[in-house]
Amino acid sequence: MTRFMKSGSKLTRTICPMLAASGMLACANSAFAYDDVSAPTILQWFDGSYDSMERRASDIFMAGYGNLWTPPPGRADSGNHSVGYDQYNRFDLGSAGNYTLYGSETGLKKLASTLDMIGANLHIDLVWNHNGFSDRSNNDFIKSGGYPGFWMGEGSNDGDFHGPYEGGDLNGRLSGLIDINHEVSNWYVRNPVPGYNNLPNAGTQDYWGKLANVPTEENRRFYMDTGTTKKTFYEPRTGLTFEFYEFNSDDPTAGDPIEEDARGYLMRNARWLVEEIGVDGFRIDAAKHFQGQNLDYFDAAVFDANPRKLLDGSTQDVFSYLEVFDYNPYTLGGYVRKDIDPNNRGTAGGNRDVLDFSLFGAMRGNLSKNGYNNSFYNMVYESMDYIDDHMMNGSSGVKFVNSHDEHGAELNNVAHAYTLMMPGNSIVYFNAKEFGDGRDFPKDGRGDALGGVWGNTITTLNNIRNTHGRGDYRERWIEKELFAFERAGSSVVLLSNRMDEGVDARTLRVDFKPGTRLVELTGNHDKNGNVQEVVTVRKGDDGNSYIDINFLRNDGDDQGYLIYGLAKPKSENGVELSNVASVLEGGNDVEKNWENATKRLTDLNVITADNFELSINTQKVVLADGFHDKDADSDYSIFKFDGGLDMNGNGKVDYVTPNSTSYGFEEFDVKNDGYSAADGNGHYSQDIDATKLSEGEHFITIRSYRHNDDANSPEIYEDFKKVIYIDRLPPESKIESFAPVTEGANENRKLVMKSVDMTADNMHIFMDIGANMTDSEILAMLDGNSQTNGTDRDQWEKSFNSVSKGNHAFTLVTFEQTGNYNIQRFSGFFTDSYIGAGLGDLDLDKSYDVDDVNAFIALYNADNTLFNAAADFNADGLIDLADVTLFGDKLDEVNADVVTISAYDDFASTLIPEPSALLILTGSLSILGLRRRKAC
Repeated sequence: MTRFMKSGSKLTRTICPMLAASGMLACANSAFAYDDVSAPTILQWFDGSYDSMERRASDIFMAGYGNLWTPPPGRADSGNHSVGYDQYNRFDLGSAGNYTLYGSETGLKKLASTLDMIGANLHIDLVWNHNGFSDRSNNDFIKSGGYPGFWMGEGSNDGDFHGPYEGGDLNGRLSGLIDINHEVSNWYVRNPVPGYNNLPNAGTQDYWGKLANVPTEENRRFYMDTGTTKKTFYEPRTGLTFEFYEFNSDDPTAGDPIEEDARGYLMRNARWLVEEIGVDGFRIDAAKHFQGQNLDYFDAAVFDANPRKLLDGSTQDVFSYLEVFDYNPYTLGGYVRKDIDPNNRGTAGGNRDVLDFSLFGAMRGNLSKNGYNNSFYNMVYESMDYIDDHMMNGSSGVKFVNSHDEHGAELNNVAHAYTLMMPGNSIVYFNAKEFGDGRDFPKDGRGDALGGVWGNTITTLNNIRNTHGRGDYRERWIEKELFAFERAGSSVVLLSNRMDEGVDARTLRVDFKPGTRLVELTGNHDKNGNVQEVVTVRKGDDGNSYIDINFLRNDGDDQGYLIYGLAKPKSENGVELSNVASVLEGGNDVEKNWENATKRLTDLNVITADNFELSINTQKVVLADGFHDKDADSDYSIFKFDGGLDMNGNGKVDYVTPNSTSYGFEEFDVKNDGYSAADGNGHYSQDIDATKLSEGEHFITIRSYRHNDDANSPEIYEDFKKVIYIDRLPPESKIESFAPVTEGANENRKLVMKSVDMTADNMHIFMDIGANMTDSEILAMLDGNSQTNGTDRDQWEKSFNSVSKGNHAFTLVTFEQTGNYNIQRFSGFFTDSYIGAGLGDLDLDKSYDVDDVNAFIALYNADNTLFNAAADFNADGLIDLADVTLFGDKLDEVNADVVTISAYDDFASTLIPEPSALLILTGSLSILGLRRRKAC
């Protein structure tokens, strides 16, 4: 996956004197030597389930986000409806039938792997400052074991926590949440395993579903396996050398428990989240409220932890950003650490930034709907990015406009146009409202973060960031009510905080060559007839380049932003595919807010063939003023599947340099570019072997580049995207278990079914139906009685009561969202129940008599259209000659009476040809045993 998180090198430049009369900045010379890329945007998605996020991964992909930030995943103290900041158990991410608000560990893992496929990273909220609200004043909570992994203390000793009456930023209880004392050294095995120095406060009674710190072998999976590869490195700020092994996913029982203090427990949890769950980054909550040196331990905990290598084999370092609720940029800057040396993996460093509350506050105060109070002078220079080195280069600060804690600027669109087009990291906050309207926490976010009926303002801005968010930052105009900056050689951003109607004409210096046309990219030019759609760069008397433009005012709304940039390649049909069997249509016809969380917008193109053709046709670009922009005709197109796969058959992914615009892309076999063509039209195509793609969704990007003669200027491109669903094979499932619901009551059982390929979206189950029933007969039987209950991302369950003794068989019908289905039969599930005597007792009366023989005969003659668990002696799910033989053995074993034996022999004799003929036909004597039971 592409990683843009770490800032480029710092720089020096000539600071330009401001021309007071005009507000224009003029420079004699400038020297820029830094990373000029706007990092892929972080989508903060709150109030949504992991299943919904995975379902809408195609929409995340289409909107162009590169990171997804989700709430704290651990079990919450106040219950399964909590947002999650009141942590109870950090290793309990939800399980089958016992979800957190967001889902389960399996669901989070699947979300992480799906994000990998779209080339995006998973960030989660990490809480190191505190646990939940419960404390030692609640005796029932203490009897339940307290908090998993923590010692609650005794007497005057507060264990792993600060006392209830301590105060201040570091020791006090934030919002009443019990505060962790990271500095005490209470050494225990904190995920208790039998036979070790475990926490002394093991739970003895359940308290509202909580029972903690009870030793169990299952806890070994949370420990590293000392038989795996060891990583050793020195962390210079702590002065310590750390050793880490790997968690053993293949054999979770191989984990080796260790003693650790509370901080060590938190460190191990963070590393486990990276290695085992698939987390790529963290937003660290309440970092202002614990000692800063703990962040150095955090850096060590996640250093070199990510096992998911980039395509070139290099390490993707974990990125983190801290919540330090302080508006002083100098205070915020003290928490930034970016000192990892990728060439020295023997020395740990940090890759952490801080949420830019300084800029957040300045935007909220100066992008209000009271235009008289607004001033860009009071906003632009308040960012961490400017304060740290007096340059706008993305070196520090993660920009955000809204958050789950705070409402943002009233001119929210204007604020996002600013933050999304600046260098560095930026966040868009989405409150999906899946869990209901009217919740005071988390706060409302951008309903249009993924598009749909809420509009496309944010998705448009985010995609402009991706295509034109490169080039050195140049401030081009500033006054109280107007602000403009250029991303050199790429785009010009115009912002207004005026609330009245109209436009403001200004002349700006730019880096573009005279004669260059710039196109308004947001569509806001349509909101006022005096705003140009196309502007032409002219040469000034001083030899520099200028544009004459009109700033758009807000007109009582939130529209005061324009972005002019170089025209992009175009394609009327975009990505074209052959062999599309059907289309699973998306839709934006949602009527309720919660549907914004759950309803996919993007179409899924279903491929059932073994191959298909991928192609694109680009067109000649003629601008609104009639000018043919030949460079936009595109001289180069490449394609990418998922995060980067070899799909052109040359044995490798063609481009693997991280942070390049071609990372993960492949060359087409057929290449005819539009720039070189007389008519300006281009064509690219590639035959795709669908058998190389796993079942389910895949994400295709074709990137077409604008022609560029200047190798030092930013690359401009357009992305054309499409999502496919590979459905060549039926969905594969398995039966995981058929165990008693309650130990000792064998007749009442729960069947657990798993989706092996994770494509299932529903399952039906039948117990003990005939093996020869046709698919159509089985499908006609589906109803509420056969419906199973989905209990996890890949798991369904069904309870069966009064199960008889015998070898039961199950017919499992699995569906996926395409309508494709698979009917599988699983046999040999022996149940030692009190109901019936077992094999041979077909009528369940606990005796072996002629009624059982007659029932067997009827069953056998039904030619496996019927089934009885007491008749399937060899547990193969069939009633056949093998079972006839074994039935006779059973009757001998139980000394069945003469009438029963005679009835059996009469039946068996009808199945056997003359012995000589049988020997000739089969060469076997096995069936002859059926004749030996003649009654005397």
